[in-house]
Amino acid sequence: MSNNLKRKIKRKKYIKERKDSEKELANTINNIFLPDECSNCQEPFDKESREMAMTWKVVANSERKHLICPKCWDIIEKSKILDT
Repeated sequence: MSNNLKRKIKRKKYIKERKDSEKELANTINNIFLPDECSNCQEPFDKESREMAMTWKVVANSERKHLICPKCWDIIEKSKILDT
């Protein structure tokens, strides 16, 4: 088998796995009940956006889940540093 054919097969397998993992991530995000906005500043959260899913933080306690945008998360982290 030539290297070119091996490369094509490997690439096709990689693309299929990547698509499957992106679909799984989107499905998981849709199935998890999350607020539609940041719990601090009410910035809207797009559940279809992969970027938002990877950058926003979820803080869960026994009663509810808090969705925190990156801006608010930075503010929270800075206040923790100043408190110590």
